[in-house]
Amino acid sequence: MLPAFRLLPEADKVSQENPTEREEFTTIANALLFTIVILLGYGFWLLDQLKFMARYKAVLYHAYGTTILIFIAVLFVNLFGAALAIGRRFFLKNTGRKLSHVDKQFNVTHPDMPIPESEEDFN
Repeated sequence: MLPAFRLLPEADKVSQENPTEREEFTTIANALLFTIVILLGYGFWLLDQLKFMARYKAVLYHAYGTTILIFIAVLFVNLFGAALAIGRRFFLKNTGRKLSHVDKQFNVTHPDMPIPESEEDFN
């Protein structure tokens, strides 16, 4: 093989079977962001609706604080699970088939163009 030609690394090939770890982490991050945004929106909406109870804030936290925290934790887990399931179902569906053209492009036998090794080769 000529020194001007470089082989494609094997890591750049696309897997058609399972989503990659990067896609998994992206889906989890998107689900987490979606869950946080929904909970913040819900919290601000509740703050607006329950303005009249602001005077009793300390009494309510003391009496129902653990119940409120458990409710928020269960709501967070359910929203995160739903967002993750929806993200996996619609955004990772047929990932291998969608990206198969990239894999085919790597595997097509065509004459490789030499990559110049120095600036003198550009002229």
